[in-house]
Parts: sequence; structure tokens; C-alpha cells
Amino acid sequence: MKRFFLSLSILGMGFLSTTAFAQNGVYLTAEDFAAKQLRYDDVNAHIPFRYGKVKVTDGNKKLLLDKSDVYGYRQGNQDYRIIGNNAYKILDAEHFPIYSRQVETSKGKGRVTETQYFFSAAPGSELQPLTIANLKQAFPDNDRFHQLLDIQFRHNHELAWYDNHAKTFKIKSIYTQSI
Repeated sequence: MKRFFLSLSILGMGFLSTTAFAQNGVYLTAEDFAAKQLRYDDVNAHIPFRYGKVKVTDGNKKLLLDKSDVYGYRQGNQDYRIIGNNAYKILDAEHFPIYSRQVETSKGKGRVTETQYFFSAAPGSELQPLTIANLKQAFPDNDRFHQLLDIQFRHNHELAWYDNHAKTFKIKSIYTQSI
């Protein structure tokens, strides 16, 4: 009986690992990302940072795609966008995407890793630092959004505030109110 349950648990773990494996893939275009349509079976997330290629698996074949031909990738349940030689973590894609990236900066005599935040007006548009001025410039016709930005935020670092109760970024709540 113990062997039966052991065999059953091993089969269940194999099924779960196959499900997790199926969640990885590549978005070739911004339209693929918007439709959540992954291409290829798997992606090696470490390749995009070192070389000009992204290693993917298509069935039993391994392929190398140029990073310039790839919008982004999914690893586990997390999406990333590739721009240049960097991968940007997509934190929220509703209305307009918000991204983050860990960078090392000099502070005093040492180096510190800090999170920088970015956004784009649409999934395929240019990344910009998440600032009040850049948001106003990206959405020039939304006067209500401009007013709410001025009322709610005094400094740019406040734009990355996350509301744990509402499970969304505060900037997304404000944008939703403005449309």
C-alpha cells in the first residue's frame, strides 16, 4: 500500500513539473504578449543576459533566436520584456505596462542593488522611467489623470507604491479612475 501511494505521489509530482514546464515560453511580438500567446516550449532565461541569442526548445529541437526578434519571455508565472541586453520584469500590464529592473549603483564607497521602475504607454512602445512628467507626456489628452497625479503624488518614487489591500499599484487605481 505504501508503494502505491509513493508511486502515485511521484506521478503527481511529474504531472506538476510538466505543468510548470509548459508555462515557459517566448513572446515574439507585443501582440503575442497582449494575447498571452507563448511560442516554443521552453526558454533559457540566462541566455538573454549574456549573448545576442535566446535559447528555446521547439519540441525536441533547440533553437537560438536573435534577441532583437523576441519581445519577451515567460518563466514560471513571471513575464519579462527584452530590450537591448536587458530583461525587464513586467509587474502589471493592465491599461499600460509597469516594469522593474534590478541595477547596481554606487552609494558612497560601495555598490548597492536597487529597483528601478519603468512603464510604456502600450505593450510595444518605448520604455520610459516611471516619473510624473513622463506619465503626463505619455497620456497628453487625459487631463483628469494629470490632475489626479498632481493630487496623489509629490515625488516620483511614490509612483511605485503598491496597495496590498486592493492588490494593485496605486498609479493603476488612479489611471482607472481617470478613464
